[in-house]
Amino acid sequence: MIGKLRTKIFFEFADVACLPCHDELMHRGDLTNAEWERLTSLLPPGERRGDRRDEHRMMINGVLYQARTGLRWRNLPDRFGCWVTIYRRDRHWTADGTWRRLLAAVETAQNNAARVNQREAPEVTQHPRHKRAVGDPVLASLRAHLAAIVRQRDL
Repeated sequence: MIGKLRTKIFFEFADVACLPCHDELMHRGDLTNAEWERLTSLLPPGERRGDRRDEHRMMINGVLYQARTGLRWRNLPDRFGCWVTIYRRDRHWTADGTWRRLLAAVETAQNNAARVNQREAPEVTQHPRHKRAVGDPVLASLRAHLAAIVRQRDL
C-alpha cells in the first residue's frame, strides 16, 4: 500500500515539482545545484533592477541548450524564458568577455583543487595527459559546460 501511495504521489507532482531528493525540474544538460552554487559567486551583478540571479540560471541553461543542440535561438523551449532576452544577454556576455572570465575562474579553481588533492595523496602517479582528472568533479563538469559555450562563440 505504501509503495502504491508513494508512486501515486510522485507521478501526480512530477510535472509540477520534483520530490525533495531531486533537483527542481532538472533536465539533461542543465546546471546542477552543486554547479550553480559554484558559479553564483562568479556571475556579474545584475545590470537592471529586475535582473535576478535565478534568471541568470535560466539564461545559462538556455545558452547551454543552444550550444549543445545548435538550435536557432527563436526555437528555444519556453522553459528557458524569452529567447530574445537570452540571446541579447549571451551576445552581451560574449562581447564583454564574461564567458571567458567565468571559464578562467572555474579553471583556476579546478587547478587549485587538483593541487590540494595532489598534496594530500602524493603517492598517486598520473600520466601527464590525465592531470585534469584529479580534483572536484563538479568543477570539471562546470568547466566542460563553459568551454562548450566559449568554443562555439569563437567559431
